[in-house]
Amino acid sequence: MGWFYREVRWGYFSVRDVEEPLHEVKVTKEGVVITMDLPGVRKEELVISASEDAILVEAMSKVGGATVRYRKLIRTPIPIDPDRVVARLTNGILQIVAPPKEVGFRKVKVE
Repeated sequence: MGWFYREVRWGYFSVRDVEEPLHEVKVTKEGVVITMDLPGVRKEELVISASEDAILVEAMSKVGGATVRYRKLIRTPIPIDPDRVVARLTNGILQIVAPPKEVGFRKVKVE
C-alpha cells in the first residue's frame, strides 16, 4: 500500500503530461474559427503561434491542485494570414479567428 500512496501523492503534486484540449475548427466567411476549451488558463500563461498553415496553442493551468500543460497543433484547412490572427480568452474558452491569406498576383518578367 505504501507505493500506492507515494504514486498518488507524486502524481497529485507533479506536472502531468501534456494534455490535448478539446477544440472545434470551422471555416466561415471570416476565415478559420477555432474554439478551444482551456479550463483554468490565464492570459499570462497562454502562448499562441501562427504560420500560414497551422496554429500552435500552448498553456499551463492549475486544475484541482495539479498543474496541467496543454499543447495543440492545429493544421488549418485553408492558408491563413498569420499577421491578422486574433484570439480572445473568456472564462476558459479560447476563440481564435484566422483570416484567409489573400491571393495576390505579381507580374512576371518575360525573357
